[in-house]
Amino acid sequence: MLHLALGLVHNKGNLANRQQIQNLLPLVVKNIEPILDPDTNQPMFDAQSGDPLTWHWYSLSGLSVAHEVKFYQVIPFGVNPPNNLYDLDSAKVYYGPNHADKTGEHPRFFNWLLKRGTDNGAGISLYLRFPALFGAVDLDLRLGQLVNDMEFLEPAWGKVATLRLLRVVGQLREDLSFDNAVTDLKTRIIQRGLRHG
Repeated sequence: MLHLALGLVHNKGNLANRQQIQNLLPLVVKNIEPILDPDTNQPMFDAQSGDPLTWHWYSLSGLSVAHEVKFYQVIPFGVNPPNNLYDLDSAKVYYGPNHADKTGEHPRFFNWLLKRGTDNGAGISLYLRFPALFGAVDLDLRLGQLVNDMEFLEPAWGKVATLRLLRVVGQLREDLSFDNAVTDLKTRIIQRGLRHG
C-alpha cells in the first residue's frame, strides 16, 4: 500500500484558508475497520459498552492505487487558524513569536511536511499550494511519473516529493525564498543523477 502525506499551508487569508480545507474534504474518505483479536482474528468488543472496537484511516476518493493518506497543516506566524481547521483530521504546526520569520511561503513549511510525513511512514509527500486545482485523476498521472529516478514533480496544484529525495538530496534551503530554494533543489537533484519534472 502506498503511504502519502498531504499538506496545506494556511498563508492565503482567512476566507481562502477556510476554503482550501473545504475544497479538500469532498476528496477525503474515512475508512473504518474492526480491531481484530491477534489470537482468533475475530472482531474485538469494548468490555463496558459491548460496542465493536474499530480504528480508522484515510484515503482519497478516486485514486486508483491502494493507498493511505495522512494530513498535515501549517499555520504560519501571525495567521489566525481557519475556523474549520479541525474538520480535517491532521497533524498541525503553529509558528509563534519565536518564529516571526515563518510567514508567507517559507521553505520550512515544505521541509516540515516532507520530514514529518516521511517520519510517519509516507513514501510520497504532496504539498498543496493551490488545493482548488488538486484532484485524484491528476494525482494518478503524477504518481505514474514517479518512476525511473523521478523524485520531484511540480503539478499546477503544488509539489510532489519522495522519501528518496529527502534521503539522497535533502530538503529545501531555508535561507532562500521558496522559489529560489526550489530552483536550488532541482539543481541538486540533477547533480545526484536523479530527475525532476
